[in-house]
Amino acid sequence: MGRLGISCLFPASWHFSISPVGCPRILNTNLRQIVVISILAAAVSLLYFSVVIIRNKYGRLSRDKKFQRYLARVTDIEATDTNNPNVNYGIVVDCGSSGSRIFVYCWPRHNGNPHDLLDIRQMRDKNRKPVVMKIKPGISEFATSPEKVSDYISPLLNFAAEHVPRAKHKETPLYILCTAGMRVLPESQQKAILEDLLTDIPVHFDFLFSDSHAEVISGKQEGWYIGLHFEI
Repeated sequence: MGRLGISCLFPASWHFSISPVGCPRILNTNLRQIVVISILAAAVSLLYFSVVIIRNKYGRLSRDKKFQRYLARVTDIEATDTNNPNVNYGIVVDCGSSGSRIFVYCWPRHNGNPHDLLDIRQMRDKNRKPVVMKIKPGISEFATSPEKVSDYISPLLNFAAEHVPRAKHKETPLYILCTAGMRVLPESQQKAILEDLLTDIPVHFDFLFSDSHAEVISGKQEGWYIGLHFEI
């Protein structure tokens, strides 16, 4: 009987030699075909899984490196230099359904190039922690007592005023964005709450705060703001 040799473009250890001695001649052809196909299938499977294992290994390494770079970028952030006169500030109060949270942002003076965006970041305190504070309940809880809204939100604004340099207060824009909880209220109650904010806040704080800086935003606007916040 002859021997059937299979030598593909595989390593030397993957060379196969088959001798169908003892099998009836009538089965030789079919047997050889079955054996060849089986061996080729096994070889291809082995090669495939080897590639998958290597790809997963290096893919994990790549993801790990990216994650480490992300951690380094997030954690290795210096405290905001509040003595730098070229740093500008902005304040956003996110009035949600369960509570209100204030965020203080900062950015250096723009370089004047119309193609460059502002380098906006969250302000960091002396311990390098983001300047953020939250209070409860949600602002919509004052639907029947809108005259109390300014007192409710004052702790957040006092917190921001302590971190933003006093000399920068008058040029620091303040935005109060009301979301889901306020959207379900009747328009008359929304208006009463916003009017109380617009009337009382300028009396007690020097931030740049105009009528257009307090509003009830749509779900689409809210999603856009959340995405922007996490990019920052």
